[in-house]
Amino acid sequence: MAWLMDFLSAFWQTAQQMALWLLWGFLFAGVLSLFFTPERVARLLGRQAGWRSVVWAVLLGVPLPLCSCGVLPVAAGLRKSGASKGATAGFLLATPQTGLDSIFATYALLGGVFAVVRPVVALLSGLTGGWLIEWLDAEEITKDAEGDAGFNHKEHKEHKETQGNTAMGGDAEAAKAAQGETKKESCAEALLRKVLRVVNYAFCLLGNVARPLALGLGISAAILAFVPPDGLVGAWLANDWVAFPVMLLVGLPLYVCSTASIPMALALMAKGLSPGAALIFLIAGPALNGASLTTLWALLGRRAAALFLAVVALFAVGSGMVLNTLWNGVATEKAADCCSGGVHGNAAAAVILLVLLGYHLLLKPIWRKQHVKTAPTTGRRVVVKGMACDHCRGVVAERLRKYPGVTAVRSAGRDAFDVEGAPLPESLAADLATLGFTLVE
Repeated sequence: MAWLMDFLSAFWQTAQQMALWLLWGFLFAGVLSLFFTPERVARLLGRQAGWRSVVWAVLLGVPLPLCSCGVLPVAAGLRKSGASKGATAGFLLATPQTGLDSIFATYALLGGVFAVVRPVVALLSGLTGGWLIEWLDAEEITKDAEGDAGFNHKEHKEHKETQGNTAMGGDAEAAKAAQGETKKESCAEALLRKVLRVVNYAFCLLGNVARPLALGLGISAAILAFVPPDGLVGAWLANDWVAFPVMLLVGLPLYVCSTASIPMALALMAKGLSPGAALIFLIAGPALNGASLTTLWALLGRRAAALFLAVVALFAVGSGMVLNTLWNGVATEKAADCCSGGVHGNAAAAVILLVLLGYHLLLKPIWRKQHVKTAPTTGRRVVVKGMACDHCRGVVAERLRKYPGVTAVRSAGRDAFDVEGAPLPESLAADLATLGFTLVE
């Protein structure tokens, strides 16, 4: 039983260190979602080309909390809206590597140096990859809707002026009082709606990363509890000539989100892995995985996909070498030791985090299975592979609802939906493929 106690102790300590900052990161990500919705991002990047579109795509992508699977449907939407290959590639490079939640968690576990380096590398690699693809794999972007934004703005302005002139008639004082009362009610309702939206977004975001986060915590606890630092593993971890290619080869095909990779990197560093090699894993793991590479190939083409893979590998290894050169002993001190709210605050946050993880991983699947058993099975059953999180399932469900004649879309399990209404079109498989998913016939 001693081994179990060692594992649980390591798991609990790691959860305490990152829980408070991770929860704050989820909430700040919810606030960010109020300003940068997928529709707004699509409007900003759609029908644009050139280096400016790449800059916008990367700047928007760095803080967004999307993993390497969740970013694919968003990128597919951008591409469909008219974004260039370079802008789409820059968004795909920068977004999965980091996000507000992972920046907070990185600061808690690995310290301020890693918390700064990760978004900087995401920014530079996104710009480099986007510009290279924009330059070497150029395409002609149609600008049919050029000037649409100005027209809509003018139309909206004229509509507001018309409303204002209409409101001038009648009893001015009564209209003013009614307008003030309506304004107070609408402001209160809008504030409450935004708060609920932030909390709901944070809750759903945690659900999206619950499985990889729990797995990352479990793997890190196992490494801390069972791997001796002075054994064979510690010897090759300390050798960068071995650790660098191993971390790259392990990270590239492995599905791991930017937040779940943090405790794993911390555990490996505790057993002798250099900071540079840990950074390679933190970059390569979230930036790309084997499942998303085929979708990336279909979305951007063979040449762009090859450039994308090369940029990830070169920036990962180059950043690791630079970090090891600049590293010093002060940087190894974790920010949690000096910036946390104390043991009790961390313990309370850890309890909240573990309860939420338990709900998403245990109670929610049970409820979903029970709902599927009791719900009537009418309409067509659609089975889709590749949905790794709730965000992916939401994207597929929303796409199914947009087909003409569809009256209802209900979840029928982790990989299935029951669709009622008109028959689905023959283009369903192709439409899902553009989003990064596979229809199972």
